[in-house]
Amino acid sequence: MAQTKEKQNSKDRIGVLLYGSPKGDFFNSVIEGINRAVLSVKSEPQLDVRFSPMNVADQVQMLDDMTKKPLKGLIISPIDDVSVAKRLKALSDKGIPVVTVHTDIADSGRIAYVGTDPYKAGRVAASQMCLLCEPKTEIGIVTGFHGIRGHEERIRGFQDYLLNDSKGLTVECIGECRDDDYKAYELVQKMQSDHPGISAFFFATTGGIYGGCKGIWQMTTRLSFHVVTFDVFDATREFMRKGLIDSSVYQNPKHQGSLALRILARKIYEGKDPEKEINLSELSLKTAECLYL
Repeated sequence: MAQTKEKQNSKDRIGVLLYGSPKGDFFNSVIEGINRAVLSVKSEPQLDVRFSPMNVADQVQMLDDMTKKPLKGLIISPIDDVSVAKRLKALSDKGIPVVTVHTDIADSGRIAYVGTDPYKAGRVAASQMCLLCEPKTEIGIVTGFHGIRGHEERIRGFQDYLLNDSKGLTVECIGECRDDDYKAYELVQKMQSDHPGISAFFFATTGGIYGGCKGIWQMTTRLSFHVVTFDVFDATREFMRKGLIDSSVYQNPKHQGSLALRILARKIYEGKDPEKEINLSELSLKTAECLYL
């Protein structure tokens, strides 16, 4: 037993630091992709998977804790803050490669980003909203956290598309749910109460969709709302069945996780730099007609 334990402890350690709740569907799918890819790495590295709340101080603290022990590499979904960037740059300067997944950060020294183009994803969501809605429709946006670059870029892409569309759709309010279902539930109802003209919602995050859609579903002020979300999980399927979610922009999280691990492993064990610094996953649209609900 002692030899087995010693052998396990001698394995290379790869850190995985994601934001939000460990129960979140999206990042659990990312982790599933990472776990699949790590099986093909001959050295059998040990993954150290952690989640940080959506605030800078906690993510910085987790980075500091994670790097107290030897680390061969890091996959991270970073909060977009200079304190996080400085710590990632320090790791890179020590020869510890970093790959960002799902959301990126500037001036961090990371060797690659794996994920979608969030600005483009926001435009795709807006194009769907324009097809669905009547002219002059008022929209509420539910985001996760303004400190996540990916969320902010989705919103920017969404709003830019609306500005150039002839239907004249407008964003009346934007609120953070911190990827929490209870907060999302309260947020959508407050948005509609404060802005009674709202008849459509765009979820710029995958977290909080169940709570937010439940809050919309229980409103009695309108017969119907138009809703556009991201990805396809149990909550998405439930509210597509009910006819509330019109479409969802799919980002292939398992592929994101798998590719991030493969890029990192090649750098660690073969000394090979990634072929591309920016590795974009293709976007696709999911509707009730596409899925077996």
